[in-house]
Parts: sequence; structure tokens; C-alpha cells
Amino acid sequence: MTRNILDQIKVVVEARRVAENLTKGRQEALRIWREANFTLLEAGEQAEAWKAETEAKLRAMAVEIYKETGSKAPAPGVGIRLVTALKYIPEEAFGWAVEHKMALKLDVSAFEKIVKASPLPFVEVSQDPQATIATDLDKEGGG
Repeated sequence: MTRNILDQIKVVVEARRVAENLTKGRQEALRIWREANFTLLEAGEQAEAWKAETEAKLRAMAVEIYKETGSKAPAPGVGIRLVTALKYIPEEAFGWAVEHKMALKLDVSAFEKIVKASPLPFVEVSQDPQATIATDLDKEGGG
């Protein structure tokens, strides 16, 4: 048995050595790849940031049009959906949950379902407009 464990120690030592060398090699290959593709990676990050910025502006414009006109379809491929928003003080909600023997910790999901079905005086419920953008705006007539 002692011989088997000593042999296994040698196998583990070799496995660790191989894994360490391959990890170092993989890290070096990745470093080289990142250097070689820096321009592409940077352009991709900038394009993603630009996309997010332009979509945020389009959503803001759509919400403004909705607020002015009430139209849930302010432009082709752009829509408005109303999302129920709940504003409350967590400690007050927790107190309510304890009083109603719901839990020792506020189950936010369960609490918010209850409030949506049966409003509580300390919870402010509003319908907030949220803009949606079609995946393919070209097909919607926007491009």
C-alpha cells in the first residue's frame, strides 16, 4: 500500500507540473492574441458602447413621445410597455412581513406579488413607461 501511495504522489507531482506549464502557455498565448487583436477588441468595445448609448437615447425619446402623446407605438419598431414599479422602505416592508408571519427575512418577490394584488398604504405603486426596440429595425421601416 505504501508503494502505491508513493507512486500516486509522483503522478500528482507530474500532473501539477504539466498543468502549470500548460496554464502558463495558455496565458502567454492569450496575451499574444490580445496584443495582436487589440485594435479589433477596442473597436468592438467602442461599437458596443456606441450601440448602448444610441439605444438609450432612442428609448428616452420614445418615453418622451409617450409622455406627450400617450402613444405606445411612437415609431416603427419602437414600443412602450408599462412596467409596474413599487417604491417602499425595505425596513417597513420587513416589519409588515414579520407582523403577517411571512418570514424572518423579507421575501421581496413574494412581497411584491402580494402588493401588486392588494396594495398596502406604505407602498407607492406606479406604471413606468419602458421603451422597447425591435431587434431588426430595418424590417420595421426605420432603416
